[in-house]
Amino acid sequence: MHEVLEIDHSVSAGASNQLIAAIPAFSMVVGVTGRITTTITGTLSDWKLGVAASDDRYGSGLGLPLGSWIRGLTSAPQSYYSDTDLLLTAVGGDFAAGDVRIAVHLMRLTIPTV
Repeated sequence: MHEVLEIDHSVSAGASNQLIAAIPAFSMVVGVTGRITTTITGTLSDWKLGVAASDDRYGSGLGLPLGSWIRGLTSAPQSYYSDTDLLLTAVGGDFAAGDVRIAVHLMRLTIPTV
């Protein structure tokens, strides 16, 4: 069954931000999309979105202004067997503030009922 999990995240100051357990265990992720809902500020030039194993899996060179968008299609569905954090990484500086709405597009297998 296809699901879309939306997460509103307030960007905090620093070189990176984590969205804790944004990808639930035993999920197959097709991609991650998003939109900047409040301009991202700081000393950074742009940013990237990914996971610890690949910090740009879902996008790089991402915009900062209000309305900028993210469309990170996984080349092949990526399976995650444990809860996994999404990672926002500043490029060329640090984050100061801003807001982003992230949507994780995934599939999960359900166990049959008895």
